[in-house]
Amino acid sequence: MNRRTLWIVLLSVCALAVAGCGNGGHLTVTITTAPTTLAAGTNSNVVATVTHDPAAAGVTWSCTPGNSAATCGSFNPAQTPSGTASVYTAPPGPPSSTNGVVTITATSVTNTARSASAPITITGVATLNFVFAASGEENNGNGDIYSIAGVVAVAQDGSGDIISGEQDFNDGDTNTVPDDAITGGSLVMASDGSGNATLTITTASGLEGVDGTETFALAFANTNHALIVQFDGTATSSGTYDLQTSTTAPASASFSFVAAGQTGGVIADEGGVFALDASGNITGTFDTNIGASPVLGTAIPTSAIGATDSFGRGSVTGIAGANADIAYYVVGAEVLRIIDIDTTATAVGSAYGQGSTPSTSLGSSVFSISNPVIPFAAVGQFTTSEGAFTGVADLNDVNTTDVLLASPIGGTFSIAANGYGSLSFGESDFGDVVETWGVYAVDPTLNILDPNNTTDTVDVGGALIAEMDTSLVGVGTIVPQTGTAQTSFAGFYAFGGQGETTVSFDEFDFVGTGTVTAGATTNTLVGEGSLSDPFGELTDPGVLSSDATFNATATPDPDNAGRYTLGPLAVAPATGDTDFTAFNFATVTAYQASGGQLFWLEVDPDSYFVGSLEQGTAPAGGARKAQAKSNLKKH
Repeated sequence: MNRRTLWIVLLSVCALAVAGCGNGGHLTVTITTAPTTLAAGTNSNVVATVTHDPAAAGVTWSCTPGNSAATCGSFNPAQTPSGTASVYTAPPGPPSSTNGVVTITATSVTNTARSASAPITITGVATLNFVFAASGEENNGNGDIYSIAGVVAVAQDGSGDIISGEQDFNDGDTNTVPDDAITGGSLVMASDGSGNATLTITTASGLEGVDGTETFALAFANTNHALIVQFDGTATSSGTYDLQTSTTAPASASFSFVAAGQTGGVIADEGGVFALDASGNITGTFDTNIGASPVLGTAIPTSAIGATDSFGRGSVTGIAGANADIAYYVVGAEVLRIIDIDTTATAVGSAYGQGSTPSTSLGSSVFSISNPVIPFAAVGQFTTSEGAFTGVADLNDVNTTDVLLASPIGGTFSIAANGYGSLSFGESDFGDVVETWGVYAVDPTLNILDPNNTTDTVDVGGALIAEMDTSLVGVGTIVPQTGTAQTSFAGFYAFGGQGETTVSFDEFDFVGTGTVTAGATTNTLVGEGSLSDPFGELTDPGVLSSDATFNATATPDPDNAGRYTLGPLAVAPATGDTDFTAFNFATVTAYQASGGQLFWLEVDPDSYFVGSLEQGTAPAGGARKAQAKSNLKKH
């Protein structure tokens, strides 16, 4: 090789290798786009440019401390051409070892000795907001019925810490605590993968729960939705817990709503439809039933829906009567939880959007209606045709010991174009339910039980209902019946129940998760969860068990497809525990809207509960086992 050829080869090697050659010193890396601060768990574009890069290979991204998603964040993609953005996602919390500062680095692929760095201050903790609402009985010696609704901001750094929030509490008997700040707490999931959890909430007022700390038991059907009961002995209740997807007050939309509670110590319910204009002004029609004295078709008083705060809480004066004060929490664009915050009345309920056109027909449907104060409940199924309905239903009116099983029902119904309607029972002689229900249609694409569930397109639509009888008061739900196959009633379910017995007519509640296995002729339920029985209605006094087991066999009704009998539903402490004495709900029935949703009812003459079974996906984090023991802390 001659000297000229050797020189050309050396220059080529130098151009490729860069390092140690004269021209290599000109390769530079510069970060041209990067945030100076970023909230934990959020993301932003980052861009680096490389000059004098003969290979045009771009950069690789890294960060400190730790160079992992958990400690300093992540990049997508981790390698980018010069001038092309990567999406940087901040860690779930500020790194304590560097006082919250993360350093991102872009390193030349061609020459790893060349790089550029930039500091980013990570602020706060990424959170998700969840809206909860429940109603039940206080354990204060007065038997007060109370309502609670609020929002918790849950840290997404794996700690489950409650960062902030607010709530309203009201028992209508001198104990009204509106707009109470939530200052702490935690959400602790069971480690067995069951989807059961414990939620604790600390409030600024320190007035509710045990020394200002409320405890709830949850059963998650999926990561966005759970059933909830208060679980600290100071009260017991049932309700819902849902991901908040909006904090903005709705406008230019129509809604249906129902709520139930007490007014001046008298049981009451209400329901109706309303429309909001662009300014939030309210017009509409509502029905009330106070002490079994219904008043139908009243125009909603002039009022407007107020602006929301950062937690999606707003207020309305006059929405259900001239003297009513209502607070509401936004779950999403079409879902509000509403709570009466008068000092002499208490009620909690929901408002659901009607979409562009509410349905004026019900079709084949399943319903559940109840009032734990009286107490009574009914579940059933019906079909409609030309303004009439026929079907079967079960009723348990504990006050009158009136129990009906697979009782024929029928009558007429009508729903106007604005979704406001009624359902009137005819000569069915269905216990005390012989008069009228208010019916308020919802968006045909909305899932009433699980409003954030967009993957289940079957269990959508239906209506809210309110008892408008001269004998009973209660509220409930109508959902479409789309499938009654026994084989579809299988898989993972979250379930709950709220009820009373004739022991002292006080309340008990439970939630849990379980697996339903379909057999040749029957299905089996095996589950675990939490039992709240502070009044000793079912078993030993003051039971708060977080590891109760639930077992039952579901037998299809040969004469009524979609109806099942479950008996007994056996409830016991987990193996080796002595939390309470095992017992049975002797007779339980269920009506299947689809494999995804069922309503169930205890129909024993001295005891009842009512609730739902909601199909979902077992949360990740551990394989569930039959009768698996939860590791939740007992209270």
